[in-house]
Amino acid sequence: MKTRDFKETLKTSVLVCDGALGTVFYERGLSAGSPCEYLNVTRPDAVLALHREYIDAGCDIIQTNTFGANKIRLSAYGLQNEAEAVSRAGAMIAREAAGNRDIFVAGSIGPLGRFPAEQGLSEEEARAVFEEQILALSGAGVDLFVLETFRSLKELRLALDICRSVSSLPVVCQMSFQENMGTALGEDMRQVVRELETGGADVIGANCGLGPAHILEAARRLVSLSSGFISAQPNAGYPQAVDGRTYYLTTPDYFARYALALKEAGVNIIGGCCGITPAHIRLAARAVKGAAPARRSAEVFSFPADAGKRPSSVADQFVPGRFTIIAELLPPKNADIQKMEAAAELLKAGGAAVLSVPENPLGQSRMSAIVAAACVKNRTGLEAVFHFTCRDRNLVGIQSDLLGAHALGLTCLLAVTGDPAGLGPHGKATSVYDLNVIQLITLVENMNRHMGLDMCVGAAFNPHAKNLDAQVAYLRRKVDAGARFIMTQPFFKASGILEIHDRIKSMGVPVFYGVLPLVSSKNAEFLHNEVPGISIPVEIRRRMRIDDKEKAVREGEAIAMEIIESVRGRVDGIYLVSPFGHYDVSARIIKTLSVRRDAVGPSGQKGGVS
Repeated sequence: MKTRDFKETLKTSVLVCDGALGTVFYERGLSAGSPCEYLNVTRPDAVLALHREYIDAGCDIIQTNTFGANKIRLSAYGLQNEAEAVSRAGAMIAREAAGNRDIFVAGSIGPLGRFPAEQGLSEEEARAVFEEQILALSGAGVDLFVLETFRSLKELRLALDICRSVSSLPVVCQMSFQENMGTALGEDMRQVVRELETGGADVIGANCGLGPAHILEAARRLVSLSSGFISAQPNAGYPQAVDGRTYYLTTPDYFARYALALKEAGVNIIGGCCGITPAHIRLAARAVKGAAPARRSAEVFSFPADAGKRPSSVADQFVPGRFTIIAELLPPKNADIQKMEAAAELLKAGGAAVLSVPENPLGQSRMSAIVAAACVKNRTGLEAVFHFTCRDRNLVGIQSDLLGAHALGLTCLLAVTGDPAGLGPHGKATSVYDLNVIQLITLVENMNRHMGLDMCVGAAFNPHAKNLDAQVAYLRRKVDAGARFIMTQPFFKASGILEIHDRIKSMGVPVFYGVLPLVSSKNAEFLHNEVPGISIPVEIRRRMRIDDKEKAVREGEAIAMEIIESVRGRVDGIYLVSPFGHYDVSARIIKTLSVRRDAVGPSGQKGGVS
């Protein structure tokens, strides 16, 4: 039975934690087809045996087999109703393994998914999921909590706050850092330490994601930033896939050398993560177990200074009192950029100042929005808002493309989820969605702050959703995350724009309301009946029932002008969606508005247009 106080022990001794559970179970052929946490129910003997192996190897701390034992992760296997039982069983097995020995049992809690809002959870729903697991573990007798492998600081802080609100047990908070020593969402290490110390974490650490060499670097930086207790649990290097199986290269001898280096750097808890086995822990324990905490050096690390937000040239267009029109320009479906550049010149001649370049709308393959926007900007000098979807890239690709876009001079993007890849003609294409829109916005703002970028990120809004209250609440979360402007789906009535404007104008950022000039009755019926997010009133569809093609185009143009003139001077601007390549229509509308602006004058009540 444990007799030591956890925090008092850390003042005098380095503690050894265990290593991997999931990867060891996988190597032993025990977790195929079901989550390894469910072994707490189906194979408690195997879980108990592994805990005892780690204890025999010299561990002071064993972690429960409950990393993913929450409703969200277990729902992928239809086991969401087993979450509480799985967590409780995991704690009881670890408690049994500890027996009468002086071993700390740590309740392992991981993130709810790859990222916090991956499942579309509200904060209240996420809180309830965490609370269920935390209460199950504490009720079954754990000595402390280990919140591990978190990649989102916001989610880790939420889990920490819940631990603090429902329990007095110590809490270890471990982030998974990248090689640049920041998080996957762009938070830097200083920000992590500040947040976790403010939240009352008893230990702050790094685990997973990186091997011993990089975790040592992360640990040294953590030690330099915090006077509190520090933990480190590296992976066994980078995984290597051979014939469908995953192997790790780090040997027990190599790991033990780094365990000693971690101790000498001032780390208080040393253990392992993916690929680290009882054999690794045995040699590490021989090197560091029971040692007094090292005297911390005054080593100083250089951290990039917060760059602050520098307004982009596109953002300069989004100012109060200026009625701005953003004109849509679709990338081509082939590699020929000439027609797109010609369309951009046409819009520029009409008076357009800002273009909007969508990314593979409706899941249809087109030229890269980033490349297309850069080509057009280089050719015409017009500023461009490129759409950037969560659908098409994993996290690595997202950061790479944002850096590339910035290098090409593009500083304004619209963050969108992206229509599912299977919606388009490529039925077997898969969507990625490593991030959701709020996380993408957060990432961009963190990259601005810590990497010296000046990207202005906007958010999309669907005013035609069945649950409008939920859409408005979600939009508020986007703005809170850092969205600096809003672009909406098309409206076909001015009254609809003004009603929505009354609901969202208090968000304090410019809103550009979509207007799509119709070109035919067929066009109107297709959009209304087949395209998600578009609803055209019956009276507008009736007005478009004109057989003469040219007259139909002019009627659609007139409807669009009526809408724009009715809201001009009362909203920030319009997002003019080009109708099926009819850029001449968009150019005429912009030119007409420019002429009328000049007639009113720059200080007229209707405001300017750019």
